Amino acid sequence: MLGKRVKAFCIVAACLATTSCQKIEDRELRAKGPLPFEQARFADAIPDDYGPLIGVTQNAVNPEWVSLWFQKQDKTIITVSVNVVERRISGRVLTIPRK
Repeated sequence: MLGKRVKAFCIVAACLATTSCQKIEDRELRAKGPLPFEQARFADAIPDDYGPLIGVTQNAVNPEWVSLWFQKQDKTIITVSVNVVERRISGRVLTIPRK
């Protein structure tokens, strides 16, 4: 008798849990923040004033693209994308200020 009640409770709890979930809108996931891309200064080099390289990440969607993360003297983070297959630097650079 107790086993049937536990099963019924679990079924009701599962139904309530699935009906209370809300779908996250795609536009919320792709929201664009206030960090604009800037035009790269060079097509064939990375400026020395970007500072030392602090990290490298690979793009999960396009694995041929990697992001190089630099830290300037004022702690600003600069991200430069590089296509390792075509051996070219993206024309856009992302600057993330630190406060």
